[in-house]
Amino acid sequence: MEIPKYIEVKTVDGQRAAFLSPNDGESSIKDCFIDCRLNAESTLEFYIPAISEKITELTPECQIWAGGRVYTLLQPEAVDTVRDEKNTLWTKFMAVERWKNLETSYVEPYLSNDPSIPHPADLAVIIVGGGTNLSGGLYQTGTAAHALHAVLKGSGWTMGTCDVTGIHDLEMEKVSRLDLIREIQNIWGGYLVWDSVNKIVHLRDGGKWQNYTGFQVRYKKNLKHITRTQSNRIITKLYCFGHDDLDIASVNGGVKYLTNHSYTSREYIGIYKNQDIYNAQELKEKATAELSLICHPRYKYTVKMVDTRTLPEFSHEEFAVGDMVDVVDETVAPETPRIRLIRHKYNIFKPWICELEIGDPFERIEEDLKAAFDTTTFIDNTFKGNGQLSGYDIENLSIANSKIQNLEANKITTNEAKIKTAQIENLEVGGNVAMGPNATISWNQVTNQPTIPVLPSYITQTKITSTTVESPIIVGGEIRGGKLTSDSTINVTTDAYIGNNLYLGNYASSGSLKKSILIVALG
Repeated sequence: MEIPKYIEVKTVDGQRAAFLSPNDGESSIKDCFIDCRLNAESTLEFYIPAISEKITELTPECQIWAGGRVYTLLQPEAVDTVRDEKNTLWTKFMAVERWKNLETSYVEPYLSNDPSIPHPADLAVIIVGGGTNLSGGLYQTGTAAHALHAVLKGSGWTMGTCDVTGIHDLEMEKVSRLDLIREIQNIWGGYLVWDSVNKIVHLRDGGKWQNYTGFQVRYKKNLKHITRTQSNRIITKLYCFGHDDLDIASVNGGVKYLTNHSYTSREYIGIYKNQDIYNAQELKEKATAELSLICHPRYKYTVKMVDTRTLPEFSHEEFAVGDMVDVVDETVAPETPRIRLIRHKYNIFKPWICELEIGDPFERIEEDLKAAFDTTTFIDNTFKGNGQLSGYDIENLSIANSKIQNLEANKITTNEAKIKTAQIENLEVGGNVAMGPNATISWNQVTNQPTIPVLPSYITQTKITSTTVESPIIVGGEIRGGKLTSDSTINVTTDAYIGNNLYLGNYASSGSLKKSILIVALG
C-alpha cells in the first residue's frame, strides 16, 4: 500500500487547480479523513489554515480527487470556519462523493414505456414490466438493469454490473435521478457500488457478490479494539404478503406463512410485506431469504485496527468496502465469521489510523434513525397540516369501505362504480342524465307532481285522430267546415237556414221533396 503525497483539486471542467498536502507550510492540511459506507454516503473532511491562498480554489463546483474517489462541495454545510484552542483560524471542508450530485439531476421532461400513458406528467417516470423496451434490447424489460439503464441515460453516468433479479415496475413522480436509483435498489434489492472516478454505478446481488481477498482482522495482529453487537430479534414463522394482499398459499401448499426452526423450536411470528411483488413464487423466494436471516441471532462487529498494509510484510493485503473479510478472535468471535465490510474510515495520509465496521448494514443504529427520518419526511409530504391525507398521495391503494367514515372530495373520477339510491340525499344534475335500457321512474317517487285534469266519462267513448273525430254525440255551439257529409238521417229540431241554393240528390223521394219545397217557400 502506498501512502499518497497529496490530494488534488480540479476545476468544474476537470482542469488541475491545486495540490493539498500535510507538508505544505502555511497551507498544510490536517485531519484528512475519508469515511466510506456501503449503501450510504462517502465523505471527505479536512482542515486547512484560513489564511491559505489555496482556499480560493476550493469553490462549490470544484472536484476533489482523493483515495481513488472524486468528491464535491455541492452540499449543505460544506464549509466551517473554526478557531481552535490555540487561537488559530482553520477552514474545515466537508465534501461528499460526487454521485451525490445526482440529487439535482432529473429525467426531463418525463419517461414512460407504458403504451397507455405515452405522455405522462412532467418529471414523471413510468417503467413497467409489460411496456416497450427502453434499452434497445440490451436488457430485458422489467429488470433492474433495464430500469437503471433508462434512468441514467442523459445523466453523464453509466451502469456497470447489475446482477439482481426480478421483474418489477418503477413509477415515481417529481423525484431526482438519485431517488430513482435508490428506489430501484429498494424494489429489486442488492448493494449500490459507486465508481465516482469513471462515473459508473453497479447494483450487486449480495449472494453473488462475495469478493474475498483473504484479508483478516486478527487479534494480536492488526486488531486494536473490537465490539460485537448482537441482535436477538428472532422470527421463526413469517407471514408473506405482496401487492394488493398477494399471499403464497397458491405455491406453498395452501399455507400463507413460512417457518424456519433451525435455531429454536419456539414460534416467533413476523410479517413480511413487499408491495412491489406481484408473483406468488417470487414472493415466496424473497420471504424465504428474509426468514433465513432473521430466524437466528445476528451480529455486527465494530473494529478499530491498525492498517498494517503500509508494512512490507503485509503490503500484499487488500480490502475495500463491500468485500468479505474474516474476523479472527477466539473470545469475541469464536466462530471466525466471514462477513461483509460495510464501513472504512481512515486518515488519507496516516492510513493506519482507521476504523472498520463489519456485519449486517441494516442492523446499524444509524439506519434505524434514517428510517425514522424517512418516515417523518413521508408524513410531512403526504399529510396536510390539519392531518388530512392529500388525494395526490393515494396511489395503488385498496381501502376497505368499513375503514372509511367520511369522504370529502371536490371531484371523484372512476371507471366503474355503483351508488345505491339509499345513499343519495340530494342530487343536482347540471347536465344530461342518460337512462339505461332497464331504467324506470316511479310516479309516486316524483315530488311536486303537476296537476293532470280528470276527463269526463263520455270522453272514453270519443276517438280523436289526426283527421277524424268519432263520437256518439258531438255537442257544441257551432260547427264550421268546408263540407258536411252524413251517411244517415240528419234531424233538425228547429229552423234550418240556407244562405244560397239547396240541391237534392238523385235519391230524394217525392214526398220529401214537396215538404222541403214547402218549407223553402214559407221561409
